[in-house]
Amino acid sequence: MNDLRYALRQLFNEPRFTLVAVLALAIGIGANTAIFSVVNAVLLKPLPFPQPEQLVAVGVVNSRTNQVAPEGLGSLSYPDFFDLRSQNKSFANVAVHHGKNFALAGESAAQSVRGQRVSANFFDVLGVRPAVGRAFHREEEKSGGGPNGLTVVLSHEFWQRQFKGETSILGTQMTLDRQPYTVIGVMPAGFQFPIESDPSDIYVTCAIDAVSAPGDKPVTEQRGNHTLEGIARLKPGVTVAEATAEVRTIAAALEKQYPDSNTKFGLALVPLREDLVGGDLSRGLYVLFGAVACVLLIASANVANLLLARATVRSKEIALRSALGASRGRIIRQLLTESILLAGLGGLLGLLMAVWGTDLLIALVPDNIPRSSEIRLDGAVLGFTLLVSLGTGILFGLAPALQMSHLDLRGALNESARGTAGSGHHRLRNTLVIGEVALALVLLVGAGLLLQSFARLSRVNPGVQPERLLTAFIGLPDAAYPKPENVVAFHNQLLPRLRALPGVISASTVMPMPLSGSNIVTSFDIEERPVPKGQEPDSPARLAGDDYFQTMGITLLRGRLFNATDQLKSKQVIIINERFAEKFFPGEDPLGKRIQPGMSVTDDDGPMREIIGIVSNVKHRSLRYDFTPEMYMPVSQLPMNAAYIVVRTTTSDPAMLTAAVREAVAHVDAGIPLTRVHVFEDYLSKSLGRPRFNALLLSIFACVALVLTAIGIYGVMAYSVAQRRQEIGIRMALGAQKGDVLRLVVGGGMKLTALGVIIGVSAALALTRLLGNLLFGVTPFDGPTLGGVAFVLAGIALLACWLPARRAAGVNPLIALREG
Repeated sequence: MNDLRYALRQLFNEPRFTLVAVLALAIGIGANTAIFSVVNAVLLKPLPFPQPEQLVAVGVVNSRTNQVAPEGLGSLSYPDFFDLRSQNKSFANVAVHHGKNFALAGESAAQSVRGQRVSANFFDVLGVRPAVGRAFHREEEKSGGGPNGLTVVLSHEFWQRQFKGETSILGTQMTLDRQPYTVIGVMPAGFQFPIESDPSDIYVTCAIDAVSAPGDKPVTEQRGNHTLEGIARLKPGVTVAEATAEVRTIAAALEKQYPDSNTKFGLALVPLREDLVGGDLSRGLYVLFGAVACVLLIASANVANLLLARATVRSKEIALRSALGASRGRIIRQLLTESILLAGLGGLLGLLMAVWGTDLLIALVPDNIPRSSEIRLDGAVLGFTLLVSLGTGILFGLAPALQMSHLDLRGALNESARGTAGSGHHRLRNTLVIGEVALALVLLVGAGLLLQSFARLSRVNPGVQPERLLTAFIGLPDAAYPKPENVVAFHNQLLPRLRALPGVISASTVMPMPLSGSNIVTSFDIEERPVPKGQEPDSPARLAGDDYFQTMGITLLRGRLFNATDQLKSKQVIIINERFAEKFFPGEDPLGKRIQPGMSVTDDDGPMREIIGIVSNVKHRSLRYDFTPEMYMPVSQLPMNAAYIVVRTTTSDPAMLTAAVREAVAHVDAGIPLTRVHVFEDYLSKSLGRPRFNALLLSIFACVALVLTAIGIYGVMAYSVAQRRQEIGIRMALGAQKGDVLRLVVGGGMKLTALGVIIGVSAALALTRLLGNLLFGVTPFDGPTLGGVAFVLAGIALLACWLPARRAAGVNPLIALREG
């Protein structure tokens, strides 16, 4: 307590020193705390389920490599899931789920609710039971459901919002997609799965997929229909590697058992939290966390330099304490107490900054970062702040304390001594400056690379004209539109109404929408080059309506586009993109050739389709990935109950037409809600969200590091000038000119900067490899970036050296000699 009281008096007696040190530490600690709140919520916090380490995602991978694709695991089909569920010995439970928007019938109009189609044991896998009522039974997976018919479990939030939390809702019916569902349960408050930005309102079983359309097999019997996300809970003691080996064996057996189906894949497992986050996101957040750690190190180096300068002034005091019997350990303890107290004050102020910074981060976090709603300053984050503050106090205080405990008592107690620093002090101060320069250069290089990547990514041509495009999603209930003819009739009524709206240039439909995150992949046969079943190539497929290519601004390169003659019963046609033609018809003219996609209105192999046109490439998955081969089939020949509407308008704000489009859909069918309404530029913005977030934050931290480094260089040079004032006076008295003094001071500072740049470049070449998957159109070893950053840093350092040098050049030799 005596040490603490003495430390407080010392700090309050030197308010300028204390303020500068606390502010520097607060910036570093506050930034670390804010970023850690994001890292903790997204990457470190356990999933909110019992024994979350046992939960894994199960999905499809390429059977040749068995490697998980960059976009994650592929989807399962129902038959493959049923086989996996019955044949595995590694899982306590395995389940599937798939998102679907439902139309909830209301008194005036239908509203859209977000739901999940799940297998009956879905909640058993997660280890969560309903808070009210019960979960699903296995028999409720079958067509028509169980004894109670189709059943539904509500989320707690939806129950409160829609039904005011009334327990009497159990056993009552609600109409979803024009079919009655019996409410059997309500999940606990806070339960959410999948863990994403938009929570699910309801959960229903796969009984809705077990219903067969006329002339078709139900989805639950279509082995080639991959639409399901798999999750499983490992049995106690079973490792991911052991379970992976088993599912690979099961996948190989299924491929041999069903050679005529689309079963040509491997199966893989990924820990559920890892699957949720993904490699690029976790790498980006850890890079940002490393960046703020560098900022804190630079701030700590600055404070350590301040303490060294202050220690020189206090040399007599420390020497006197030693002469009176204070041991070396006692002196170190006193000085460390002051350092830790400084860090504590910096931590408190940093925590206040983190509150503001976390709110700012939440506003900047892209929508496609999972668990972003859990970002907050909780107990774990506060504990982290406490540890960082304590560690920082020891880190920046230990070296100066050790230096001060080695004083020359005779020299320090000499009456004529004004407080001098030994060579050890100078070496340590110079080393800290070199380290600051090196760290700042690494951050600046990383920020430069990410900024270049973002700039190049934002200039990528998506293959469409994104301006003045309004998009929306509609889902037609199977009960109301059971046949392909019904779906075609709906579109034939809707599209003319949309095209007739004031301000509309053209309108069409597509499934799936470019950059929406959805995808359809199907195998296909080329008539001239047939291959054995199970060995066919595959390609993404799109279902497009009339005027789709004109509406989206996709260029027709050769042939023709879809038109009104392409009907359900007419000649089956298909359009391919330029990359498809290059890959599968190299050196040939694809027009007029026929291919057979594995998609049809029944579960049979699709018909042979004639290639009638070749269109330009479009970025469908992401702006950062290369163009892929794609095929387009007319929705009039292969109708689906789900589709995106695309409307090109004359107005600069397409969203103004939302009400008119909604009214047009309601005029055709008032029970169809319009959902996912966006201007197309929203999809572009979302695709750029994470790169923008990473580049912006790393640039901010790099700029802070640059400012702190400049302050550090200035402080060292200013202190050096003050210490060498008498020497400079003697030099000038002996004939040195101002230019000589400028060169002396600036040269000393630039030597330190040069050493820091050399070390920083070496470190940057090693560390920027971690950015590899985050970069686009630029390599981690980009010469112009390294050179440009080194030049900027040298320029800032030159300015930081020149200011003290100019003061040194103005020293009056007589005054300097008199002071000496």
